[in-house]
Amino acid sequence: MSCPNTRFDKAVLCDIFKKAKKVFFIGIGGISMSSLAEYCVFCGKEVYGYDRVRSKICEKLEVVCKIRYCSSPDSVVGMDLVVYTGAIGEDNFEYVKARSTGIPTVSRADFLGCIMTDYKTRIGVAGMHGKSTTCAMLSHVFGYAAKNPTVFCGAEMQETGTAYIFGSRDFFIFEACEYEDSFLSMSPTDAVITNIDFDHPDYFKSMEQIISSFQEYAKKADRVFINGDNPNSLLLKHKKIITFGTGEQNEYRAKIIHSPRKNEQNIVKPHSEFEVYKREKLLARCSLSQFGLHNIYNALCAFAVSCENGIEVPVVAEALSCFEGSRRRMEFLRITDTGAHLFEDYAHHPTEIRASLDSLCEMGFKKILCVFQSHTYSRTYALYNDFCHSFEKCAHLIVYPIYAAREKNVYPITDEGFACDCGGIFMSDYTSICSYIKKSDADCVVIMGAGDIDALCDFIK
Repeated sequence: MSCPNTRFDKAVLCDIFKKAKKVFFIGIGGISMSSLAEYCVFCGKEVYGYDRVRSKICEKLEVVCKIRYCSSPDSVVGMDLVVYTGAIGEDNFEYVKARSTGIPTVSRADFLGCIMTDYKTRIGVAGMHGKSTTCAMLSHVFGYAAKNPTVFCGAEMQETGTAYIFGSRDFFIFEACEYEDSFLSMSPTDAVITNIDFDHPDYFKSMEQIISSFQEYAKKADRVFINGDNPNSLLLKHKKIITFGTGEQNEYRAKIIHSPRKNEQNIVKPHSEFEVYKREKLLARCSLSQFGLHNIYNALCAFAVSCENGIEVPVVAEALSCFEGSRRRMEFLRITDTGAHLFEDYAHHPTEIRASLDSLCEMGFKKILCVFQSHTYSRTYALYNDFCHSFEKCAHLIVYPIYAAREKNVYPITDEGFACDCGGIFMSDYTSICSYIKKSDADCVVIMGAGDIDALCDFIK
């Protein structure tokens, strides 16, 4: 069982952090945990940590902190504060030792909630899909407008190569994760909700529970930005709601104009254009170097939030036009030896998969080869039928073993059966996958999933 979130009194936790000299992170290699570790180094703390895998993120962190790759209770001896990720189990040696010896032990979400209290405007980006991209877009726009924001994103931003920016105390932009109600540890002044969909079935048992959680998150903010085209989001109540979407009922509305294009090397360059209206008034025409309706929603959301925080319309439009994207979000990698475009994408929910594949089709690709890794057995089982109908735009589908994460397979599903039901073939080794790709007639190859499938990209020639 994963460790639950803590709910420290913020004043108490802030005092603990202020006095702490040595901070230990359990699961330090996670994208959010590593950013928090870097923040502690930035604040002058001695930072230590444990992770079970020496990832590229860990290798970078080793320059500024000490990391162990073997779980041991001795690791936390002498620490003043222990921060843990919810991905670990309650039997983790460091976690058990810290709790039993009275070392303050706090969840990642609670610690992030503590850090943000010192910032004037706190913009929290929540939602089942598009959080990381929208957060990165906001980071780029606010930086472009010389607002010098502090940012904690859920993905590495292309222009910085990090998932964080340590800026001034005026604006704090952060990704607010809904899993296990983590975002209820946050204190946004602006609550941004990109959409509400069913996910995380190992924690949320119904859509009603999900909407209730998002309602509690919204209550924390002075104003709420919601996708007015998303029926579930419209169920939220708040005294100050600002809507965005393509429907005429929205305060900020996008009129979409698609225009995919190729460069001189015949490489397809994702490109989207849309006009932004506030009520009936045309504000700007925006150009994105990302494609797909989902990215237009993300950009429109960022546009609305930026404008409402005092950034001038021309600056917002200019900033979005040069936004480079986030790592693993339909990231173009290279042209393969067979002439196919190779992309990497983080999509791991049926809604995201369909949006990503639709965007590739809109870019003009005719023979898409997708290598997909599903994330967690509980999600795969709960959304099984939706997954099975998500890959219809693929000419070829390879299904890699399900990424277990924190789970064991206690469900009546198998990797082979899942692959067959999705209309694909099951493969479990990189050599066979690369051989299949090389022999295929695909004009586009996309490596898709939120697990460890991204490592495959380095093997594809």
